[in-house]
Amino acid sequence: MENFKKITPVNGFDPDNLDNAMQNNYCWSMEEMGEYLYVGTARNIPYSIISNKIFGDVPIPDILTPENVDNRGEIWRCKKSSPENWERVYKAPAEPLSIGFRFMKRYTTPENETALYAGLMTLTPDFIIFKSQDGENWYLLPSDIQGSATRTMIEHKGILYLGALQVMGLTESQLFYSIDPEKDGWTKIDLNGDPDKNPRGNIDLLLSFNDHIYVGTGRPTGFELWRTNGSLPVKDDWTLVVDQGAGDARNEHPWAITVFKDHIYIGTAIEAAVMSLDPEKQLVPPKGFDVIRVDKNDNWELIVGGPPVVPTDPITGTRGCPLSGFPSGFGNISNAYCWQIETYGDEMYLGTFSWSIFIPVFLPLLPEIIKRLINAKNSRSVQNNEMLKESMDDFWQCLGELVFRAGKNLYGFDLWKTKNGEDWSPVTQNGLGNNYNYGVRKLFVSQDKDLYLGTANPFQGCEVYKRVSDM
Repeated sequence: MENFKKITPVNGFDPDNLDNAMQNNYCWSMEEMGEYLYVGTARNIPYSIISNKIFGDVPIPDILTPENVDNRGEIWRCKKSSPENWERVYKAPAEPLSIGFRFMKRYTTPENETALYAGLMTLTPDFIIFKSQDGENWYLLPSDIQGSATRTMIEHKGILYLGALQVMGLTESQLFYSIDPEKDGWTKIDLNGDPDKNPRGNIDLLLSFNDHIYVGTGRPTGFELWRTNGSLPVKDDWTLVVDQGAGDARNEHPWAITVFKDHIYIGTAIEAAVMSLDPEKQLVPPKGFDVIRVDKNDNWELIVGGPPVVPTDPITGTRGCPLSGFPSGFGNISNAYCWQIETYGDEMYLGTFSWSIFIPVFLPLLPEIIKRLINAKNSRSVQNNEMLKESMDDFWQCLGELVFRAGKNLYGFDLWKTKNGEDWSPVTQNGLGNNYNYGVRKLFVSQDKDLYLGTANPFQGCEVYKRVSDM
């Protein structure tokens, strides 16, 4: 399928323990160092969300339930020259409680020390980052950062930057830098100034482009994009480039960014497809993602997107018609995230998160879901007819199988590409042939000019694909 070859013989990497492998849900982070490609995994994401009742009292499907729950993230690697052979090089400790390695970055200090830095997402407010110089031996770096994780790190003018976040919800903008994280630690950049001259909201993305740092922030009023006025970040010296979700407040998160042909492209998302950053409206209806393009002069335009769900009036520009002709989510409401967007040669690739596969998975559980909703409102016992219950269970199971067969070509992530940013064509719309691959969690271009794709698959364990360069 367009030269994409699966390079993980076993979903979730681990051939010796398939239950453990299945729990490696996401290729959450990806980086290279020397002759190796590294992947940091996320563990049991939907299972944890449901079991913690984020969406209420919802039953957990058996297909998402591990035999022995283990949420400790893992780091796996393979030689780029023989990518089918994977080895685990690290497993997170039991404490603090964590669910995986959300971001990984290779960085070389001014003293010419190259190492990998892997940020662990914890269920505590303690920020955890590990370092390895050889990819085999990993150790914890001390940090006084208050944040559960980072989802973005960049190098800009020889300095390493990261944004810190909490597990969920709205937090203050936390931006840090370091020249040597082990020797010097991290210095917080003061953004607590004029709210019209400093980034506001969750720091979801960082980008080094055109001698500036760009910061993408998540806000309940719609995502924002800021840039430094000079080369380095200074308090009260930032310019707002995109605001109010580019005309739709439902575009709360900017979760994908790249530079393609001298323009910035940003893809939006709603957390968990229905979770708002607004504490007054924790659950919102789903919508497909939008894509916005920004030029060097801070002018932005809509590339993918339809009529706004929650219209806003941005001060930075006007939301027009999508230049691609595609509505939000490329016309698929289940495409909740533009999860990855990456330049590869003279093309740009875009990978989605699609929740459509949950339809056949949860459809057989709908009677139980309805029952729990009723019981939550009415604690009085309800007399059940067991024979009727069995019949209904069989009915919903059959219906789920029918829906699955009828819509199998619509389940799984989308992968699209373009040569000019406006004319898009699909590479796959069914998870590269695996309906359970519900997301493109990572796109990574190596120094060898190969494109790697890491999936999110909580049903079987994640997969990694490689597209060999034909340039």
